[in-house]
This record gives sequence, C-alpha cells and structure tokens, in this order.
Amino acid sequence: DVTQSAGQAKRGDGADRKAKQQSGEQVKAQRAARDAQKLSELSAKISAMITSTPKLAEFSKQIQLSMTPDGLQIQIVDDQKRPMFDSGSATVKPYMRDILQEIGVMLVDVDNKVSLDGHTDQTPYGAGVRGYSNWELSADRANASRREIVSAGMPDEKIARVMGLASSVLLDQENPRSPTNRRISITVMTREAEERLLGPRREAQSPPPSEVPATDPVAGKQ
Repeated sequence: DVTQSAGQAKRGDGADRKAKQQSGEQVKAQRAARDAQKLSELSAKISAMITSTPKLAEFSKQIQLSMTPDGLQIQIVDDQKRPMFDSGSATVKPYMRDILQEIGVMLVDVDNKVSLDGHTDQTPYGAGVRGYSNWELSADRANASRREIVSAGMPDEKIARVMGLASSVLLDQENPRSPTNRRISITVMTREAEERLLGPRREAQSPPPSEVPATDPVAGKQ
C-alpha cells in the first residue's frame, strides 16, 4: 500500500528529527556542564591567587568573582580612596595595572573567549572634548584594561568584545553615584554565550594529506 508506506516514512523522518534534536540537546548539556566545572575551577584558582599574592591581597575587597549566565565574571570596582583610573580619564593607576596583568596571566591558557565592559557612576562627565561623555569614558577604560591583560601574555584573539556601558548597569542602584559603580567587568565566557555573540566556533581542520609520488621499491627511483 503506497499510502501506508508514505505514512510510515513520514513517521520515520519525524522520529529521526526528534532523535537528532535530543542528541543535540544532550551534547549542549554536557558541554555546559564541562564549562561550569572549568569556570568554577578557574574562579577558585583566581581567588587563591588573590589571597596568596601580597600586592593583590590588599585589594581583595575591590575584586569580586561571580558566576553569571554568560560565564565567570571578574569585577574590579573603584574605591573612593583608591581609584582605578585617573579622574575623568582612562589612564590606569599602577595598582590597577598589577591586578589586570595578574588576571591576564591567569587567562593565558584558558580556551574560553573573554569580554570586557567598562562602567561609570551617574556623575555627569563635566569636561573634555564636546560630546565626550561617560559612554566614551567607560569604553576607553575598558579598552585600556584590554591592553593591560594582553600585555601580560593573553592573546588578543581571545577578546570577543570590548564595550562601554556608562551608568546603564549600576552595581549599587540605590546609590547611583557610589564609587563601586565605577568598575571593569571581565567575563570569561561560556561556549554558549560565545556562540550567542559570535556564532558557532569554527573548529580547526587538519590539512589534506599531501600526495607522495610512488617510489620504485627496488631502484629507489620515482
């Protein structure tokens, strides 16, 4: 019966699609679990580094680690008595340079992509070139931070995004002018977050084997 055969074929195609979908979801879940484990270990490693490194230990209250849906977020927050940058500029303070470079060293061997976001408080930018605002300032500070972690040895191609967010994402929403709102966020991205931003990663492919001319086994001649 042709009709019966066609119906069976359709049911078979539907079952195949469902099986492939379930298989794809299972692969994603396994990858997400591996990502979470790897980032958790990285967070513990960075925490230990902060504690054991004297020049970082005194700034530990300004370095915040947390897991987010996009990955491991490392936030370096400002302090009223210890600013990260010169006032109103993207010039990195020496202690901030030490923190960024130490983090850069820790990220050298990490396969995940990294994003950097700059944040300001809601205090209006009051000087400078016409049109220059907290948007430009936060972007310039994020890019200055990128240069520091790259100078520590982290390949520039690991950077997925550098962005200035001004005061659009406040850490202390009840005090929009609090120094803690001035911060740099470094996110070690999950593979899923990377693909949402950049699309699927192209895996390196092995070059095709080169053709070797046949050799006469007796004469050793081609």
